Order: sequence, then structure tokens, then C-alpha cells
Amino acid sequence: MPYPIQWLDETFTSRSRAEELLRPDLDSGLINQHDFELATVFLPSSRSQRFNQFIYAITASTAVAWYGRLHLKPSWSTRKTVFLASSTGLIGSFYGQLRRAKAHWDFGQQLENPNGFSQALENVNRRTGGTEPLGWALRRAQEIHKDVTQADVHGDVSQPVEVSWEQDGGQAAPSDGAARQKLRVLEEASNENARHPSSRWEELRAANARNAGKSSSWDALRQNHERQQVPDHIQTASSPETDDRVRAQAEFDAVVEAERRLSRG
Repeated sequence: MPYPIQWLDETFTSRSRAEELLRPDLDSGLINQHDFELATVFLPSSRSQRFNQFIYAITASTAVAWYGRLHLKPSWSTRKTVFLASSTGLIGSFYGQLRRAKAHWDFGQQLENPNGFSQALENVNRRTGGTEPLGWALRRAQEIHKDVTQADVHGDVSQPVEVSWEQDGGQAAPSDGAARQKLRVLEEASNENARHPSSRWEELRAANARNAGKSSSWDALRQNHERQQVPDHIQTASSPETDDRVRAQAEFDAVVEAERRLSRG
């Protein structure tokens, strides 16, 4: 990829050429009339300044060599003259490059819409066959993408496209927070079910397990006998739920008692 200033020199060779290349972006509104006229005047003239660094280098080194060899008495030695003339030539070349860079910086400061002009240069690059971005240094490419509406290769400004992040069926994708909240509710429900027995039989088993160390076989027989002596009218008056509980307790006690007898026999 060529350095932008070098690309400018190779592309905008004359004012008519600059007008031809930038006209589509002017017509589309990407750049205004002020920036168009400024560019068509400066860019061709800047091309003629590309040899200034060599002119400064040759002038500086020649002046130093003349001064050391012909003007001074005694004159410099050949080694000293070559060294100082070469060093001065490098300084002159650097000074010429610096002046040219300063001219381009001033040109960028005079643009009213530097972002739009940067995009126009990218369009010119594509229209002239370029395959890589220029890397124009007026602003970073990210800022250009945010602040300027993109334009196509012919200078037609394209409208930004809004992107909708949706799942199939038109429903928005749930956020991570919603998913975590749903998982937390499911875990709490599972823990709640684990804390409560799923049937009355398990509830009775748990209760008897807790009271196993507090009662004896005689207590179990006595309780079984007392239940059998309960009057029928009392049992009839009890609620169905109580009857079911008593019946289940009696069955459980009978099973426990049978197991105890088998273990003793």
C-alpha cells in the first residue's frame, strides 16, 4: 500500500484530473464545494513539490562544501568536507520532507469536512483500481465509520442499515440476567419439593424415624391397642383426612411390630 502523499502525487496529476475524480463525490454531497475547490488546487501543486527534499539536500551540501574547501583558509580536508557535506545534505532532505508534510497538515486543517473528504479519497482509490485502503491520516478509520455515512464507489451515499437481533419467530433473545433468574426459580422450586415429602407414607416414616429412640415396643403395642378401642361414632365423626392418616399410621405400626417379632424370633 503506498504512502498517502505518494498516492496523492500519482493520482491527482493535474487540476482537470482532480476535478474528474472528485466530481462524483461532490455531486452526491459527500464533500462540499469549498473542499472540492481547495483539493483541486492544492493536490496538483503539491505534486510539483515532491522534489523539494532533493533540492534542499543538494543546495545544503553544496554550500557546505564550497564554504569549507574554497572560502576557508586553510581549507578543510577531503574527509572532513565529505562528512560535513553529507550530513548537511541529510538535514536539508529532512527539512524538505518536513515542509511538505506541514503543507499537507495545513491543507487538512482548512477542510470543512475532513471525514467526508477522507471517504471521498477512499472512493477515488476504488475507482482507480485500488484494492487496499489508503489509511488516510486525517482521522482514524473507526471515527470515519461512526461519523460519516458510507458512500459507494460511484459517490452514491448509502443509508445506514439497522440490525435487529431477534430469534426465529420474532421473539427477542433473552438476556443472561433473565436466564439466570429463571434457573434460580427452578432450583428454589426443586429445593422446596425436596424439603417436603411427596406422600403421607413418607411423612409418617420420617416422623417415626425421629421418634424411634424415644419409644419402646410396649409403647407401640399400647398405642395399637388404644386405637382399636376407639368408639365407632368417634371414628365416624372424624374427617376423611384424619381417617386416612390413622389408617396409614396403623398399617405402619403393624409392619414395624411384625418386623420386631421376626427379629426376636
